[in-house]
Amino acid sequence: MRIYLIRHSESVDDIENCYGGIADFDLTENGKNKVREHRKQIENCGIEKIYTSPYKRAYQTAEILNENIKADMKVIEEIRELNSYGVLSGVNREVAKNIFSHVFQKEEYKNIGYYFGKTFLGGEDIGEFDHRVKKAIYSIIEDAKGLNTIAIVTHGGVHRSVFKNILDINRKIEEIDDVAITILDYDNGEFNIIETRGIKLGENII
Repeated sequence: MRIYLIRHSESVDDIENCYGGIADFDLTENGKNKVREHRKQIENCGIEKIYTSPYKRAYQTAEILNENIKADMKVIEEIRELNSYGVLSGVNREVAKNIFSHVFQKEEYKNIGYYFGKTFLGGEDIGEFDHRVKKAIYSIIEDAKGLNTIAIVTHGGVHRSVFKNILDINRKIEEIDDVAITILDYDNGEFNIIETRGIKLGENII
């Protein structure tokens, strides 16, 4: 089975300097245009079904990618983004500095994020996130049994979890572009990376 793992495009939180995570922002017009540019790379690849996160930025990305493909689409709740930011979700970053200044000063919240293994106050446990992502990916593969080619439209955090816990890549995703694509082959429990587009790997995960 060929799998196209795709990150969503630019969303409103990116240009309004807000914390994203579980905050459910729409794509920007620029983000929609980026998807239209990238869909040329996949629209003749024989994609038979598209699985998408329920969040607007992913679902809208999937819809635009699917305009010419016209594949079946299925929403998968468990491939939603990591709740990295907890109480900060959806809040402008500058405003948050004032509102939550007492929390930012706490040592436990000085370094947060997937590779730190910590999220902000009210955020999701990283281990539980990894578990739900891994379970979801294998559930998608089971659902897609009999198909040759599928796409999974999701988030940066999910990509990081897939690379670390499913593909066993011991390097951090340092940068991930809008509409970044990882092309995988899956056969009898084994994954092979065919190509990555828009992903820059950095140092080893400690």
